[in-house]
Order: sequence, then C-alpha cells, then structure tokens
Amino acid sequence: MTYTCREVCGYMDAYAPPIWKEEGDPIGLQLGSPEQAIERLFLALGLTRAIVEEAISFDADMIVVHHSPFYVPFQQLLEDELNRSVLTLVRGGIALFTAHSNLDMVPGGVSDVLAQRLGLSQTSVLQPWSQQQEAIGLGRIGDLEESMPLEQFAYFVGNALETDGIRYVGQKDQMVKRIACCGGSGAYLYEEALAKGADCYVTADVKYHDALIAWETGPCLIDAGHWATENPVMPVLATYLQEKMPELSVHLSQNKAEPFTYAVSF
Repeated sequence: MTYTCREVCGYMDAYAPPIWKEEGDPIGLQLGSPEQAIERLFLALGLTRAIVEEAISFDADMIVVHHSPFYVPFQQLLEDELNRSVLTLVRGGIALFTAHSNLDMVPGGVSDVLAQRLGLSQTSVLQPWSQQQEAIGLGRIGDLEESMPLEQFAYFVGNALETDGIRYVGQKDQMVKRIACCGGSGAYLYEEALAKGADCYVTADVKYHDALIAWETGPCLIDAGHWATENPVMPVLATYLQEKMPELSVHLSQNKAEPFTYAVSF
C-alpha cells in the first residue's frame, strides 16, 4: 500500500500538534508535496551528510526529523557544505517533515521519553504551557524509585542514554531522588527545577556560568549531551508511525549524530 505525504504529516500532527510550537519555530512539511506518494519513511534526530546518505541508501521517499535545517532562513542556496543536505533532498525528490518545539512540549514527546528512560515516576511538566494546560510544556520532574548518590546516578544516566560521557555538578556522594529533566539545551529551566524541589537536573549544553550557579546554590546538575537527551524519542516515533501505517516501510537512522568524542580525565 502507498501512503501520501499528507497522511504521514497528519499522523505526525496528531502526535505533536503544531499549536504547541514556539513562535517562529519552522515545523511541518518543509520539502515536498502533500500529494507525494510515500512508501519508505526514514527518521532521524537531524540531518548530517552521513544521515542523508543513509536515507538515500534506504531509498527513502520522506524524512522526519526533530532538528530542521531551516531553523535559520537561507539567504542563498549554494552548492556548499552548509546547503548540501537540502540540495540533495530536493534533487532526490525526498520530502522533509520537522517536529521541533511542539515535540518537546507534548505528552510522549522529547522530555516525556527522557523521563521514562531515567526511570522517573509520578512525573509532571516542569514549565507548563499555561495554568489551563499543565500537561503540556517544557521539561519534566519526577522521582526515582530509590535515592542514590549523585555519582551513581550519573553513571545510570550515561547507561540509560547510551552516551560515551557526561558532566555533572555536585558532590559525588550527595543523595538524589527527585529529578528534573529537559531534553536538549534546557539550562534556562534550572530555576524551575530549583523551585520545584529537584535534587538533580538533567539536561544538555550547560554553559560554564550556569554550572557555577548550580555549584554554588544546588541542586545537582547533569549535562548528558544534546543528542543523547533528545534522540530517545525517535524510536518511539518510529513505532507510532509504523503502527498507524502498517504497510509503510519505516527505518530509524543508525547513525549516532554526536559530534563530541570524550577523552579520559587528565
């Protein structure tokens, strides 16, 4: 059976409704036609040269990503490394769909799946969209089954997210149980985590001065990496789309788009 691009977009919009996107965030169908026939669907957190090559080797008709290449508007579309991925998709007739901030906000989205990976229970939204929409919003906070020392929890996070290295702020023997988290660059929600009684906040892309604040004020802070904190949602999306369109061939990227390589401490 052949599905249309419109049908794939419809299921994605049902999972992560566009109404929950942040202002100015480019989401939805970004390349292709709604009437385009889709037989082979490819999912990845974002586009890199290796991931585009992987999608082409899969003979993908459409790609679903979390990170849009159109986040910064193009001034030119030249044949260079910056634009090569987009040009390759255009020439190959491959449709592109993005779910970004709306996928961060919704139940079952980026931070919900992260909280599940971390084993948190009784979770709630860290920064709700509004008082009327407390189930929608950024970040999550919940409890571990049992308290554990920060260093042990840091190792647990690394294993749960299948990352090669993480950074943490705090005393290694400090006990943690109530955990806040936000996939991606979520350091700006640290005050929310503090206000809601978190013992530890797990996010990514923490800047030095933000880490100093955590060091001085508590709670503990774990930087587990952007890719590692966001990518867990992608297999969940792949399963959802496969269930909704059982005759569609769905493939999840096997490329780990993590630019950092971790060295041992000196």
